[in-house]
Amino acid sequence: MENVKIGIIGSGFIAEHHCHAFSQLANVDIIALSSLDKEPAGILMKKYEIPGKVYEDYKDLLKLDCNAISVCVPNFLHEDVVIDALNSGKHVFVEKPLARTVAEGEKMLEAEKSSNRRIFYCENNMYAPSFSKVKEVINEGALGHIYMGRGKEQHSGPHSSWFYKREQSGGGALLDLGIHDIACLVWYLDSDVKEVFCQTKTIIPDRGDFGTCEVEDNALGVLYFDNDAQVVIEESWTSPGGYDMRFELFGTEGQIKVAPTFSNIVSVYSEKGYGYAVEKAGTTKGWTFPVPSEAWSFGYPQEMSHFVDCIVNNKKPLTDGAFAQRILNIVETMYKSAKSKKIEVMS
Repeated sequence: MENVKIGIIGSGFIAEHHCHAFSQLANVDIIALSSLDKEPAGILMKKYEIPGKVYEDYKDLLKLDCNAISVCVPNFLHEDVVIDALNSGKHVFVEKPLARTVAEGEKMLEAEKSSNRRIFYCENNMYAPSFSKVKEVINEGALGHIYMGRGKEQHSGPHSSWFYKREQSGGGALLDLGIHDIACLVWYLDSDVKEVFCQTKTIIPDRGDFGTCEVEDNALGVLYFDNDAQVVIEESWTSPGGYDMRFELFGTEGQIKVAPTFSNIVSVYSEKGYGYAVEKAGTTKGWTFPVPSEAWSFGYPQEMSHFVDCIVNNKKPLTDGAFAQRILNIVETMYKSAKSKKIEVMS
């Protein structure tokens, strides 16, 4: 069979991850890249040997003969780009969140159905080796009935100005980081969320060159599941020292803790520092915890390998458009709770 042909739309941080992941797959060819920012696009094309020119208008890329499109653009562009890609006859890999709102997500799902193409939802944490192991342990019954837990993600803030603008992003730390935790927790507990409670704050409104932070940079929430488990999530854009993510789950027969960052797999102390430790780490002086094979540890190649296999063999993906919409609905209800200051029931 011919290799699966992929087009990339975007040239920022996440596009680099997608390009790297696809480059690990022998049965995939990246055939083109579209971006309004030619300099980073050119760097990616050279690094990953992507042929042709940079397409400034993504609709020109959609005219090419390819199987799927990786959508690596800001949240406010997801709806239009995904729908256009589906209607052009391409499958779509779309980064979290699916959209800014449930209403936008619904339009995307309608286009998926009418186009007879599929949305593959990029939720890399669910494909990360450490987090996949947690699911395996849970499925074997090692924890018994899970009744309580905690999920957290934190770093010092995103790398692009659009994250901090409400109209462009749709939300702050909860939509950017919390959506990861919620997806994993729904997957781990294999249960629907029935009620939520959430509080949000903006701790550092002045983001320097990125301007004013118009969204929450910290969020605290509680998810109440149908199986009576209650789980706290903590999300922050104001924590220095690099990307930290972890889960703790407690059951009647045991407990599990997982932290692919800030762990003791590799510990380094250096007074002069060194090249790179982990995403968002501002320095490598002192004690640091570098993540080995970061892209692999965070699940990007495994995620893309799974999606490509689903295209080739017509399989249902672990994270499809319907799952993405389910998680987005939970996030939207949490924002409703933050506004009402009450526990809100899922619709």
